[in-house]
Amino acid sequence: MIKLVLMDIDGVLTNGKVTVDSAGNEFKSIHFKDLDAISEMKRQGLKVGLLSGEATPITLIFRERFKPDFFFNGCKDKSAALNKILAQTGFSADEVCYTGDGKYDIPIMKMVKFTACPSDAIREVRELAEILLGCKGGEGCCWELLEWILDQKAHES
Repeated sequence: MIKLVLMDIDGVLTNGKVTVDSAGNEFKSIHFKDLDAISEMKRQGLKVGLLSGEATPITLIFRERFKPDFFFNGCKDKSAALNKILAQTGFSADEVCYTGDGKYDIPIMKMVKFTACPSDAIREVRELAEILLGCKGGEGCCWELLEWILDQKAHES
């Protein structure tokens, strides 16, 4: 049974694109379905964590907006972050679902039981993922993952 949902930010919660204005300000967009999905995951009793390799002010906005149970900013070693979370919670890797889209997500995906990726993830991640989401990153794929998790829970009952 899944108890913890971890996900990358860029390419999963966002479309992986960065818009930069002439003053150097970064802009990223979040789909409301994904905001709702994370809130619903928490209402369903799941712990939620966001892991980002980026360490920019905009990633901190994701922490404030989503209020995840776990947040790692500038996280270049997502496997180490997973180990910290597992030690803190007592969960096993068999109770974790990780969603990623790029090469830095591969090591952590090899550690957990449940893996997912948006449809526009790189090929190696798509081949590794158990759950191939129909949505692209930033286009509601977190809501799609939530539906998959809820279906799994219903079958376990």
